[in-house]
Order: sequence, then C-alpha cells, then structure tokens
Amino acid sequence: MNIRSANLVSKIPFDTKKLTRRNVVKGLGMAAMATASASPKAFAQARPVIQLSFWTYENPETRPWLHKRIKLFIEQNPNVQIDFQWFTFGDLGKKISVGFATGTAPDGFVSQDWFMPVWLGRGLLAPLDVQRLGYQSYDAFTGDFTKAFVDGATRDGKVFGYPAWFYGFCNYLNTSHFKEIGLDAEKDWPQTFEQLGQIAKRLTIKDGDKFVRQGFKFAMHTSQWTMIQFNPILIECGGTWFDAAGKCTVNNAAGVKAMTLRASMAKQYGAEDPADSIATNPIPQMDWLKERCSMFWAQPQTLTTIASENPKMRAEGYFRPVQYPGVITGKGISTTYGFNLVINTRVAKEKQEVLHELYKFIFSDPIDCWAATAPFTLARRSGWRDNPLVRQFPNVDEIITATDRGVFLPRTLVFNELADSMHRAVQKIMLTNADIQKTLDDAAAEVDRATAGSNKG
Repeated sequence: MNIRSANLVSKIPFDTKKLTRRNVVKGLGMAAMATASASPKAFAQARPVIQLSFWTYENPETRPWLHKRIKLFIEQNPNVQIDFQWFTFGDLGKKISVGFATGTAPDGFVSQDWFMPVWLGRGLLAPLDVQRLGYQSYDAFTGDFTKAFVDGATRDGKVFGYPAWFYGFCNYLNTSHFKEIGLDAEKDWPQTFEQLGQIAKRLTIKDGDKFVRQGFKFAMHTSQWTMIQFNPILIECGGTWFDAAGKCTVNNAAGVKAMTLRASMAKQYGAEDPADSIATNPIPQMDWLKERCSMFWAQPQTLTTIASENPKMRAEGYFRPVQYPGVITGKGISTTYGFNLVINTRVAKEKQEVLHELYKFIFSDPIDCWAATAPFTLARRSGWRDNPLVRQFPNVDEIITATDRGVFLPRTLVFNELADSMHRAVQKIMLTNADIQKTLDDAAAEVDRATAGSNKG
C-alpha cells in the first residue's frame, strides 16, 4: 500500500445557540491578533463545522510529527475535521497532479519545492496572507527564509508556499570501514570526484565477482532520487538542465561529462554494483545502514533510523556526514530541497482561513519540531539554529553547511517527465551499458517533447 489515511474527526458537537455577533467578532479579532505560539481555539469555535483534507508524504519522522500537530489543532478546535492522508515520497506529486485533473485534489498539502512551478504555472495554488501566518509584512516573511527557497514559493510579490523543512544532502561515511583501510574519516574524506572513486575502490570488498561490500553507492530505485543525486554533478560540471529558451541541454558536453562521472563509480573504479541494492522508498539509504556500502549520498540521517536499522552503528557512533566531493577540491555541493505547506486555489475562502491558522499552529514551536524530526533542518532561519538542543546533535554544522551551500532541483513545468526520462537514461547506461551521448540525446528529446506539449496545454 502506498497510501495511508487518518480521519481526524472531532466528536464534540457544535452549539449554534452560543453563536452571537459578539462572539463572531471576538473570535475573528483573536485570530487576527494571535501570535505564532498562541492557541487558535477562539478562531474555530466561532465558526460552524469545517471539513478539510490534507496530504503529505511518508517519512518516519516528519509525517508522525505533522500528524501530532494536526491532532493538537483539532483538540483545540473541536469543530474542525481533517482527513489526513499520506503517500510515498515519489508518488505524492503524481497523486496531486491526478487529483487536480479529476477534481479530487486536497484542500491543503505539502508540496515538494520542485513541483511549485507546476502548480503555479497552472494557477492551482491560492496566495497566502503572511499576517495570518504570524508575519507583519511580506518582507518580514521572505526575510526569514533562504532567498532561493523564497524565490520558488513566491510570484509577483505574492506568497504561495509556507516553507516547512529545507535541507541539503551529505556524503554519509562508515568511519569503521575507513579505519579498516587505514584512513581517518575526519581528515581523509573525499573532496574530489577522483578521490571519491579511489577511496571507494579501496573500501570495496568482493568475493570473486560478487560484491560483499560496495565502496560507494548511487540510488537506483526511483526517478526522484536519480534527479537528487545527479543534479549537483551536472551543475558542478558546468551544465544546466535547460537553456534560456527552455530547451533541455542535459545532452551537451557538460551533461556527458557529468554522466561519465556518475557512471565511473561502477565502470571505472569497480566500486559498486548498480543492480545490487536493498533500498526502499521509505529508507533509500538502507544499503549504507546495513553496511553493504561504505559511502552514500543521503538526506540528514536521524539517530532513530540508524538505531532501528543498525543498533551497533548508533551505539558505537561509527558514522558521520561530510560534504560532497567537488570538481574542485573543497567546493562540493549537494542538492538542496524543501517542502511548502500550500492551499488549493479552488478551496472556499472560509477553508483557506482555517488552513492559515492550521499552518501557523503546526510550525509555532520550532524546537518541538526539531526534537521530533532532527536533523531535518527547518526552512525558517529564526527560532532554532542556536538552541542548545540543536547544537548538541552530532555533526549538525555539516548538515547546516550542506543546506546553506546546496543547489536546487530544476524548476520546470515538466519535472515529472524530466525525472522519468533521466531515470530511464541512468538505467540504460548503468544496467545495459548504453552509450552515454546517445542515451542523453534521447532523454533530452523526450523532455523537449514534453515541454512542447505543456506549452500547448
């Protein structure tokens, strides 16, 4: 099953006899003046029963925390009912696209930031009132988040996304494996792609033709992860996904160089088997957690996940994140992405107002959020980075550095088509030894056809 649902429905009846003009005015006034940390109880009690739907993606930490906050909101607002559903990380965007096409899209949802151009380009998102979210002005709101992230959530001076989490990827090392080959992970971690290949080769263990341990591993299980891991390689090699005219340029010289680097881990260094993986959608880093590979590019790793999948690794602490290798030593960058809370533009104004209050309430306690979801860094800059609870997390500065230095996924109306084309290309190159130039030519042509179709629509 790739969908779960929790119907969070209040059983407390609403007494219409208490609904007076004074109560309505009082309730609206309190909602408008509430701070980000104040209870929104008066807001919802002054209104009739409101039913909302909300969708998000499955993640072992963030999804349960969102669920908890929504339950708390309902407890404080007994006339609000929320149908809460979640989907696999890779399926969420496609499910929402189908929902918009069929009229079944949710009232509110979590949007991965690379899908924002798709929703905005089709006029599917309602603008947000930043004052209802607890900010005095547009400038105060945008100043609390990273500019690149804000650029993806705003248009024509209007805000369409309330940034939730925002983080970069790191190269996660098994420091015990490094020690086995005489390297100190603290100072000998790979800072160039060549060093990555050479170290991965030394870390690899084989029994004949069979891999016992892969030195480094790329994800091969979904198109989203293909994009996440290839994106910074392409940019570091001087490439771009599209030119100024919107033509896909992944097949130019920079794209070929980037894909050659991507393929070199298996083809040049013999440090990985692309077909040998136990990765899953919920836990793409499973090969690394189970010590079937020594290095893996991953999102921030929670201590809970490490402890549940490899108690020994967690207890002895033989893991650490470092920055990606670069074409230039010490200049490595990773993909950075985030998530926005957004509102379906087709939703009635009354529901939109309640969703504003819900979103403000969800992220009104950033330290509680960090405590439950660390080390997934919050999108907002204020209210959490200097907190002692944050500072005590292992290697938190590496995680924040990756976030601050990272590069975004391409913002395009045909992201799904681009991701699927690139995933097929990587599979052909890695699993059937297809020619890199020819395969990228085919992928670029597929994307261009999708772009042309999108422009006609």
